[in-house]
Amino acid sequence: MSSMNRGPRDSMASETSTETRSTDELAARREKLGAPYAPTVLVVDTVAGRIASLKRWAADQSGLRLLFAETSAAATELATREQPEVAVIDLLFREGRSIALAVELARIAPEIEMLFIVDDGGAPEVQAAWDLGWNRLVASNALAGWMDRGLGPLAQLVSLKRQVASVRHDTERLCAGNVVPEVAALPLGVAERRYRETFLRSKLAMAGGRREAARLAGVPYTTFCVMLRKLGIRH
Repeated sequence: MSSMNRGPRDSMASETSTETRSTDELAARREKLGAPYAPTVLVVDTVAGRIASLKRWAADQSGLRLLFAETSAAATELATREQPEVAVIDLLFREGRSIALAVELARIAPEIEMLFIVDDGGAPEVQAAWDLGWNRLVASNALAGWMDRGLGPLAQLVSLKRQVASVRHDTERLCAGNVVPEVAALPLGVAERRYRETFLRSKLAMAGGRREAARLAGVPYTTFCVMLRKLGIRH
């Protein structure tokens, strides 16, 4: 893939107030259009030759959707609307804006995986990406091979993670036992007394006798009896 001069600096998009669509909503929208859900890859780049190569590559792919952005504003807008699984970003995008953009994309789409295209292995952005835990750094001359080999599985992994998270959320919601609509905040002394009373009652119920209950509670029998009297528990 060839390299060309990069465009002028653009400004980071202001924080959007648009509510992020869920993965389920996106999948439903795509199914309505008659197409099965396909993981989305957001390509953020300004190198014309590389963009053209990526578009030719994307035309041969049936299991992925590639979207392209050449500015930070376009990238954040697409990420907000489409919730891509993977972002492929030129590490030297807009004179070093790639790291700040990646942080924003991770905020917008928390499960997103980052891949950085590296033209200069000695650029300070390389260390910055490593420091932030983004270690998928691919040399520009090896990008085509990596995409053939790794992009599809990586996007599918994120898609599966989102499905699992969605199922877990639904399960927790459906299994929630809201049998106590409201629990009053008790003074500490009252809360401790109620806890001790519940504890001692449970020991009595388990043991069936005071001596055995004292043993289960781990206190001398006489101390156990005194505690019961103080709590007003009669057995």
